[in-house]
Amino acid sequence: MPATQKKNVDPSHTIEYQRTVINDIAGDLQSLFVGTAAINAASVQIAGSDIGTISDVDDKTIFFYYGAFDANYSVSAVAKLAEIYSHEDATVDISDGVTVDIDDQCALIISDTTTYEFFSNNTEQTNSQKLVGFADNLRTSIIKDMSLGGKKRVGYIPLPSYATDVPIDIDDTFTVTVDDGAVLIV
Repeated sequence: MPATQKKNVDPSHTIEYQRTVINDIAGDLQSLFVGTAAINAASVQIAGSDIGTISDVDDKTIFFYYGAFDANYSVSAVAKLAEIYSHEDATVDISDGVTVDIDDQCALIISDTTTYEFFSNNTEQTNSQKLVGFADNLRTSIIKDMSLGGKKRVGYIPLPSYATDVPIDIDDTFTVTVDDGAVLIV
């Protein structure tokens, strides 16, 4: 079992370190299954088929919010509240044939944002120096094809406000695609 040693994780650790710990725990959980479930911090797989991504970031560059319904959904008790972080220039789409039900005394709220809200602390919003090297929490160079569309509707490339001289680069061999109804904020 991979996670046989106790590992303490706190918000000051890099995202990569946290993913490593999650992967170790997932390895322990996997050993409890009789089947072929494979779980890691980047995706969830059952019997070798990818069923979804856990992360709301693409290559530590574009951090995004979801804003579409491609399956029936109901806002109901016990939670009674569902919120979609969006942007004034983005749309929240409901696919043909899909129903979104909102029960009495429940709410589906669409909140326009101007920043990415899922960082848990300031150190995740920069690449601060650690004991060995610098954190690799975010990047300002796009080095693979990326896209916003489908359920990924609002993307942010975060950069600290004091880093005004740092450009966002897109390598000439790659493309960033932003579909209708989606928006990328740089």
